[in-house]
Amino acid sequence: MIARKLRRCWQQNLGVIATEVAFLCPVILVGVMMLFELVRVGLVVGVGSVALDKSVQSFRLDDLKASSPSQMADNVKSRMVDSSFGYLNDDDLTVSVLHFDNLSHLGGLAIATEEEETEDNLPVWSVTVQIKKSFLTPLPEVLSLGDAFRYQYKHVFGTELMYEQD
Repeated sequence: MIARKLRRCWQQNLGVIATEVAFLCPVILVGVMMLFELVRVGLVVGVGSVALDKSVQSFRLDDLKASSPSQMADNVKSRMVDSSFGYLNDDDLTVSVLHFDNLSHLGGLAIATEEEETEDNLPVWSVTVQIKKSFLTPLPEVLSLGDAFRYQYKHVFGTELMYEQD
């Protein structure tokens, strides 16, 4: 008699545990999927930043006076893909480049003074890179966040003075 009551009590507890697990598993699954997505977004942002920094550093000693903005955009894109450890490809990147004759033009001052005309003005490049990567899991699309995330970088750089040594 006592054994029967204990068995019935045990079976009722199993049903309660099974019900709690059935309600808890989807919540845990959604949490793990969101964690994967957030980690991946952080990874893409970090890799993109390192790739842009490496590609811009390689331009600092180049002669950029002869480059056009479209050539510069293609060069930045190809150097970023090469510097991204194989994580980014051409389809993930959108690069736009603006060319300015000097820092005054970048700041909006188009008035040329006599000092500027006599100085050797170095070109300044404003680079905007947008990364678009698709999500790993279907969760963001279910939450109406779309099927991909985007991140944008902006970087301004110019060439360094190259003095010829005698």
